[in-house]
Amino acid sequence: MIHDHKGQNFQINALLVSHKIKFSEREIECAINIFNLNNYFGTSSNSSLLQKDLILTNYINHQPQVENAVSYLIASVQNRLVSIDNLNWIEENDYRLLIWLLNRLSTQYNRLIIIHGINNPYKTFLYNIDGINISIDEKILFLQNCFSFWNVNKLSDQEIKWLDPLNSEQLAWAWQYLAKHGLQIECFNFTYNDQSKYMSILACLDNLSYGTPESKELILLKMKKTWSQKKFRDSGKAKKPYHLPLTIETQAQLEELAKLKNMNKSKVLEAIILKEFNEFKLK
Repeated sequence: MIHDHKGQNFQINALLVSHKIKFSEREIECAINIFNLNNYFGTSSNSSLLQKDLILTNYINHQPQVENAVSYLIASVQNRLVSIDNLNWIEENDYRLLIWLLNRLSTQYNRLIIIHGINNPYKTFLYNIDGINISIDEKILFLQNCFSFWNVNKLSDQEIKWLDPLNSEQLAWAWQYLAKHGLQIECFNFTYNDQSKYMSILACLDNLSYGTPESKELILLKMKKTWSQKKFRDSGKAKKPYHLPLTIETQAQLEELAKLKNMNKSKVLEAIILKEFNEFKLK
């Protein structure tokens, strides 16, 4: 077919010769879903493709009128798969975009995302958009809308530069922060290593663009501020409470001194100690 030419060795293609068509992995997966053969034969999205090829071939060969079944198969697949031209703006390794797309697909069509391939969001996206039983025109419109929205609304480099893809501690913190505040994308996340976790974090933040610009900016500002506060606390520079046993008279004098200097008691003590310490060093 029009999608690729890697399927020449599949058994199903022997039935398609007269139509001058060849099925690849994508067409076989689509056909399996159209005829609901996964449920019938107990296979899944990640079962062997050769096994699925055999199942599909046997299924068509056992139809009462094989040629009619082949024609129906071709027409059904052609009416389900959008051409590669509509997908060429999606890079296979752009995990941030793919995670975002999978969640848009799930949200818009109320679809449970089915994982396809090991750590392969691109195959997973193709498998799920191909599996939705809507017209090609609607799928193309969905992709066009996503393309337009993504290019306009994804977070800029300036907005995400504070996140370090090499900082495992920060990534773990950011992921937990998103979960705590209900900002994680629910249906599909990709977090098997730091790189994929970083991409999932960015996709979650990109998803904020579906709210108001003001709320997105406020959420990002608060998240950055919280991270800065954590770094400061962890650096050991943050002040820790320290209690000194003072007589009642000394406490009263400290409070009076604080009022006279218009300072809190801790600042007064710090100033006195610093002054005495510097004088001692000069001796």
